[in-house]
Amino acid sequence: MTKRLARTTLAAALLAGMSATNASLDVPGFAKDVDPCSDFYAYVNRTWMQRTEIPADRATWGTGTMLSQRNEQLIRETLEAAIKSPPPEGSAKRKVVDYYASGLDRDGIERTGVKPLQPFMASIATVKDARSLAATLAFLHSAGINPGFAFGVTQDAKQSTRYVAEIVQGGLGMPERDYYFKDDARSQEQREAYKRHVAAMLVLAGDDAAAAAKSADTIFALESELAKASMTAVERRDDEKTYNLTKLDALAAQAPGFPWRAYFDALGAKNLAELNIGQPLFMKRFAELAGERPAAEWRTYLRWHLLKATASKLPKAFEDEAFAFNDGVLNGLKSAPERHRKLLIIINGPYGSEPMAQALGQLYVERAFPPESKARADAIITNVKAALGDRLRDLDWMSPTTRQRALEKLDAIAVKIGYPDKWRDYSSANVGKAPFVQNWIEANRFEHRRELAKLGKPVDRGDWWMAPQMVNAYYNPSLNEIVFPAAILQPPMFDAKADDALNYGGIGMVIGHEITHGFDDGGRKFDAQGNMRDWWTAEDASRYVARAKLVEQQYNAYEGVDGLKVNGALTLGENISDVGGLKIAYLAHQKALQKSNPGKIDGLTPEQRFFLAYAQSWRRLDRPERERLIIQTDGHSPARFRVKGPIVNMPEFAKAFSCDPDKALRAQSERVNIW
Repeated sequence: MTKRLARTTLAAALLAGMSATNASLDVPGFAKDVDPCSDFYAYVNRTWMQRTEIPADRATWGTGTMLSQRNEQLIRETLEAAIKSPPPEGSAKRKVVDYYASGLDRDGIERTGVKPLQPFMASIATVKDARSLAATLAFLHSAGINPGFAFGVTQDAKQSTRYVAEIVQGGLGMPERDYYFKDDARSQEQREAYKRHVAAMLVLAGDDAAAAAKSADTIFALESELAKASMTAVERRDDEKTYNLTKLDALAAQAPGFPWRAYFDALGAKNLAELNIGQPLFMKRFAELAGERPAAEWRTYLRWHLLKATASKLPKAFEDEAFAFNDGVLNGLKSAPERHRKLLIIINGPYGSEPMAQALGQLYVERAFPPESKARADAIITNVKAALGDRLRDLDWMSPTTRQRALEKLDAIAVKIGYPDKWRDYSSANVGKAPFVQNWIEANRFEHRRELAKLGKPVDRGDWWMAPQMVNAYYNPSLNEIVFPAAILQPPMFDAKADDALNYGGIGMVIGHEITHGFDDGGRKFDAQGNMRDWWTAEDASRYVARAKLVEQQYNAYEGVDGLKVNGALTLGENISDVGGLKIAYLAHQKALQKSNPGKIDGLTPEQRFFLAYAQSWRRLDRPERERLIIQTDGHSPARFRVKGPIVNMPEFAKAFSCDPDKALRAQSERVNIW
């Protein structure tokens, strides 16, 4: 999953007919003066958008964020109760409660200041050549601070039963490479704001203003060189381009100038023999820069990235400066989140993949996920999978050979619902009664050790990448699995007591979306076992690419804020999954109606309610700055296009609302028909 008159509380923002505890349609809020056949998103959501204001501490507001807010309040209550009555010493729950409590201790954070950063500052001060740079980078990377590039451990894309080490491009202080080069006025303003921000942070760390300004220019110049060598966001979507399994000795020859083996030894990967290089040309340029640029420039750059990574965990002056740029300039926020929500953002991360997020999840699921929710969700998932199977068997453009392999892959998709069967072991995490920033560092060190320990071991197919308290879902191609955390299986996205139309239009479409990811332009390149290999006939692959091109062209035409066009290539996988996901969710709902058809409710047919629930689930407002960021960096299209894009390809929608097909649908020759 991977949103304005009065500012509202959660209950008020959900509006009549869309309560915090039940899923229902906001029928009184439909814009009756809008033709649903012409602008369905506005018909369903315009009244809500006009009456709703984005909270000052949010960049976006909508169904997903309202659901997140309710979950955040539940987690806050749970944590505050646990602080008063702590879980057992040494348990994962106790560690995350202590971590949260250390973030609440603002007086302690002020007293501690930047003292926990001194070991890193001392290491940075030793950088005098490429070898000492390697040692310092390893020290920083193992603590979750990633200047230069980033290290990790992942499944081997072509041998999905094993783990492989990986290095990928990174080291930028702005969101994406193009932020360094776009020449429109807004981009230029953001670059100047970024340099002022860097200088301000350095002043807080003790530099005088003149020296800080000069250092900011040095940092920006070095980052610009890294950005020039970086793959674009579209290029990074190509799994073949980012799969470059290489012997470590070969890396030294391909990217000379940086002591790679010394780096990996210092990182704790002394026996590493091979790894995947996500972006070879970037690593080559980084190695060149390691030798070309004076050591003093690297020290300045590393010091900045240490401050950037830790600012939100430091005294208020650092935190406020980081907020002003990252949340204000880039996302348009008007005020900082309340302290409890800020801490949850840090502990969870944007996708619930931060080191201690699953420890927090253990507290969450005890209160938030009843067994009946899991059973109903499982039934809907089964039906949506079956609907895609029916589609695969009926496709007129796919050969029997590819069809059989696609059905085998569909059948093999694993399903995870709610939370892990086995929780992560946090016994070695040194998180507890310590300064907040120190806890953050130790959490990252724990995760680094956990990642390194995977090397040489069989892949753990029970592991979860995302924590259960996240309002989100995902498909993992290397495990060929779909995962639905407990937090998204809540009203209004899902309600075990609601009628099928609401559930299939809400969570059913999300389920269909994630299943379709297994067959989007990237997911289709992975087989039933999660290995990247070509299982398509050449003719079928060619037909698929032609159909995918129609999706790309369709979304390229959508215009967002400041005249920015949606990047159809960047968003292709998500758009294919939206179009396919809605279609198979609709088909699954039709099959459910054969068993139980409630007829009209509120004067609306089940088919109408399905599409209305879908559009309502994507109601969202984004600040202009946030939408600009989404269009330039996100693989997802803005919310209104996630509704418009799929329905203009579906005759079923036109039929449900008695639309003139020539006005409500794309031309037949342009209509997307993949899944």
